Amino acid sequence: MHKGFGTYTAAVVAILVAAAFAVPAFAGNKPGGGASSSIKLASVDGAAAPVSPTTKMGDSLTFATTVQSLPGWQYAMVAVSCYQDVNGDGVINTSITGPDVVYTQLDKPSASFMLGGYSSPWIDRGGDALCRADLYSYGWKSGVEYTQVLATTGNWSSSG
Repeated sequence: MHKGFGTYTAAVVAILVAAAFAVPAFAGNKPGGGASSSIKLASVDGAAAPVSPTTKMGDSLTFATTVQSLPGWQYAMVAVSCYQDVNGDGVINTSITGPDVVYTQLDKPSASFMLGGYSSPWIDRGGDALCRADLYSYGWKSGVEYTQVLATTGNWSSSG
């Protein structure tokens, strides 16, 4: 593992662990009766994403998002995560707190996400991975952290 990855991973995992305990609201649901939120792959390496995109480690991805109305103290974030059967049990656990996460990046919806990043277990391991992107609302109010999954792309396969 590359130097500095542990600190970055710990910060991202802390945010995503908090989100894992929030009540999920996936694309098409209308939490609180508001407009739906959505997320979909918009581009791969600067080219418009085809209907059935094929991605690989090192690709630069962007996402098209629609965010429901959020309170002023909340903001939207996108988390891209990839998984492999790291523990060799024959199952890919796609929980962010599970043993099989090999890449995670959390950023603003307008950001570009490089699959595998510059330093991740996926880069060290190589191979195919199962990936997904989740759109979150995130914020703090009265000293309490709030996170909620607003939408997800669902899982897709990516080559290593």
